[in-house]
Amino acid sequence: MVRHGETEWNATKRAQGQADVPLNDVGRLQAQEAAARLDGVNLAGVYSSDLSRAVDTAEPIARSQGLEVVTDPAFREIDQGEWEGLALDEIQSRWPELWGPARHYVQRPGGESPQQVQKRALEGVARVVERHPRGAVAIVTHGGTIRWIAAHALGYDMEGSARIRGLSNGGAVVLDATLEAGERAIGFGNLVRIDGKTTDLEDPNA
Repeated sequence: MVRHGETEWNATKRAQGQADVPLNDVGRLQAQEAAARLDGVNLAGVYSSDLSRAVDTAEPIARSQGLEVVTDPAFREIDQGEWEGLALDEIQSRWPELWGPARHYVQRPGGESPQQVQKRALEGVARVVERHPRGAVAIVTHGGTIRWIAAHALGYDMEGSARIRGLSNGGAVVLDATLEAGERAIGFGNLVRIDGKTTDLEDPNA
């Protein structure tokens, strides 16, 4: 799972959610770097959120593998509701009880909850694993979405997801995913960050 490259809203610390903000120059470079890191991996498929910042990060990965990007809105970022487009310090000032670690497990005013994102994202992962029961695939998605998939993989409840170290733009985690026999449930194992840092640390962005 690869986090999309940087956008201007990332750089200026604004809540992005499902606003379709494009990559900036740094983000386009991060997309190329992500493709280079995966160059030695024989990918069976490349999947992406349908938001342009994710698709444009996935394209160099797919191109280097001779594949097409398959988009799935299940991998979108959380709908930030009333927070979308606001500076993070303004959100913290106006909704102090919902900020800090709480933002990793509470519903956005007028938007989605992390539980809703986790449910739809895991359904998306199940579809990918059904299509590719063996081999490696890349899924380009968003920081929150990766956090809540990782929380499920690590056996954390939603409050525990606040303990997971956030991924920087262009960062990636690797994990094994299998369909449980006779079910649509996904079994996960061996979650590792590509940068070598541990996953289970207090979130540095709290």
